[in-house]
Amino acid sequence: MITLYGIHPVLEALKKRPHAIKSIHLSRQSNDKNLKQISELARQHSINMRTSTPQDLRQLTNSSQHQGVAAETEPFPLSDIDDVITRVRSEQQRCFMLVLDCVQDPQNTGSLIRSAVCCGAQAVIFPKDRAAGLTASVAKASAGAIEHISMCRVVNIAATLEELRRNNIWVAGTVPQDGQSIYDFDLNIDLALVIGGEGPGMRRLVREKCDILLSVPMQSAFESLNAAVAGAVVMFEALRQRSINP
Repeated sequence: MITLYGIHPVLEALKKRPHAIKSIHLSRQSNDKNLKQISELARQHSINMRTSTPQDLRQLTNSSQHQGVAAETEPFPLSDIDDVITRVRSEQQRCFMLVLDCVQDPQNTGSLIRSAVCCGAQAVIFPKDRAAGLTASVAKASAGAIEHISMCRVVNIAATLEELRRNNIWVAGTVPQDGQSIYDFDLNIDLALVIGGEGPGMRRLVREKCDILLSVPMQSAFESLNAAVAGAVVMFEALRQRSINP
């Protein structure tokens, strides 16, 4: 079980998979309209509701950012990459996937998931080990966006990139410097965008599996953006290009 917390993560979970929610804890001290919507949806789906104090919620969620609500749910569902590719192509769309190579900060992971959803990506691929995983903190940082995209957990990122290439999906890795400018590369293709972990970036074997290395041009003494910001910049450039030529 996972204890989700925060208005948007709980509300989006209620909308997308109410059957997975076992109980909801609401603060008796809040009249927020979103909390009222949560309460109404819970009643519609016959979900057990409990009234809790803010202190109880803080203890339950181990966070002061609960916003007056928590939900005990089943773990987030996982998707198979081949199933995602089949579905996307059956809908005559171009594949657009985000690959996280050992991104371990829950805030970065959640932010990247949120950007991926906003930019029309169909899946987020992440490794089983050395990654933030699908936690309540990640869901909170994604503002509930995690409920709106396929999440694919794999054992080996490098091997997965090989699989994507066999499916004629271009693999583009991101590097701080010396890559081709994202503004000079056609992102309106079947694309898997790889974001490396905090600090070291992509691992060597993962980097070697990329078809192209891309960089965000900058006019600054700073060497790089953080993982979440860099990923968002590249994904929104992909969205821009795809919007021009759908």
